[in-house]
This record gives sequence, structure tokens and C-alpha cells, in this order.
Amino acid sequence: MRYEQFAKKTVQQYLQRGLADGESIPDMELYIDQMVNCLNSELELYAKDGEGPITKGMVSNYTKHRMIPGPKGKRYSKTHCIFMLLVFYLKGALSMDQVERMMRPVLSNYHSDWDDDMDIPSLFRGVIHFAEFEGQNLSELLNARMDSIKKFLSERGSDDDISEITMLITLIIMRSNAERFLAEKLLDEYFHGKK
Repeated sequence: MRYEQFAKKTVQQYLQRGLADGESIPDMELYIDQMVNCLNSELELYAKDGEGPITKGMVSNYTKHRMIPGPKGKRYSKTHCIFMLLVFYLKGALSMDQVERMMRPVLSNYHSDWDDDMDIPSLFRGVIHFAEFEGQNLSELLNARMDSIKKFLSERGSDDDISEITMLITLIIMRSNAERFLAEKLLDEYFHGKK
């Protein structure tokens, strides 16, 4: 398959299954194995070699490092699952220390004696809504990038797939780096490292 078709197919897969909104997670208490299975079902697109991206060890570690709330007894709620989805997406771009720094005040406000309780499922639905809205242009942006790269190389007498793919990957990564840079600066400014 040519890289153009592969890239377009991958974008469509992402748009269809890349943003797990948590809506299919049952609103009931789950043991850790059930939670992991449920999350891996939601995040099936990110599985590698038949293994889901979430493990029991990750859940325990994120709980220990106060990135998600601890279970009630040995059970996790739908809200715990939403916290895990949030951490999953954050850890794709941020270091674990950065995720921990960001989640610390979120957890503090989740059940605060001073502020209204933070509605994590609603907040996460909002994030997914905006991500889906922005994703609507992903196919058009990909096509425009590929066309621009082909034109740029053609004007220089090149018709090399490796050059095209290299430029496309680099351009995607540079855009990702720019947005990650902005996210890290916002994190550094508003989520200080104090424990």
C-alpha cells in the first residue's frame, strides 16, 4: 500500500476509534482486572502485539503517585476510568512528573472541602468534544500537507517516496512539538512542582 493510502486509512481509524470518550464504560464498581479490560477495550486502537496499553501495574502506580484517586475498597468507579483515560492521553506527550504535577491539583479539587467538587466525567467529555471538533479537519490537513510536499519536491526535480514520507513525518512531529511546547509552558506556569 502506498504511504498516502496508509496515512489516510490511519487518520480514519484515529477519527473513528482514537478518542475514547468513556461513554461505554459501565457506571458500576469494577475490580482492577475489570477496569483494565474495560479501558483496553476503549483504547483498542493503541494496542501493540495484542496487548492493551493499560496494565494493572500502571493503575497501581498512578494511584500511588496520586494521578488518579485511590479505589474505594478494591473497586474502581467509572470516574476512576475517566481519570485513567485522561492520564493515558497526557502521558503520550508529557513526562510522568509533568502528569503528576498537573493531576495533583485536579485530585485536590476533585473532592475539595473549599471548592465545588470537580466533575471529571463532564470535564473529560468537554475535552473529547473539542478534540473531535478539531479532528474533523485532520484528513484535509493531511491531504494538504502531502500535496504541498509533493509540489515542493517536484519543483526541485524529485519524485522520491522516502523524501516525501520523511518530510511528512518531520512536519507532523514539528507541529506536535510546537503544541507540546505550549502545553509544557502552560503547565510550568500554572501547575508548579510543589508537593
